[in-house]
Amino acid sequence: MIEELAREECLRLLQQESYVGRVAFIAGGRPMVLPVNYVARGDGIVFCTGEGTKLSALRDGAPVAFEIDASRPLYGTGWSVVARGTAREVTDEAELDLLRRGPLVSWASPSPEHWIRIEIEEISGRRLPEA
Repeated sequence: MIEELAREECLRLLQQESYVGRVAFIAGGRPMVLPVNYVARGDGIVFCTGEGTKLSALRDGAPVAFEIDASRPLYGTGWSVVARGTAREVTDEAELDLLRRGPLVSWASPSPEHWIRIEIEEISGRRLPEA
């Protein structure tokens, strides 16, 4: 039976159990989902990116969804968390300095120029426990 996860458990999974997620957004009037390395703290998710589709679509307050999951197919178990919110480019110099010195390293952008913060407005999760 599927178990609904409490907000606190969703935030714990987001902050401690995954470091690659998928950001879903609208680009050019069409839905897009892309993987990103991220860090989550409090009610926010941050990832870095270079120039391109993600940055153009996300820098000015775009609505987004962000998803993480884990599964154990041999056991028929797993969990997923979906956060919904608003994405904006981080422009505060003090915050950017902290982010650049922090633990987040993008696999796709070795020297990222832009950082995007998603403010979590809603979060939900589900777990399929072992039978």
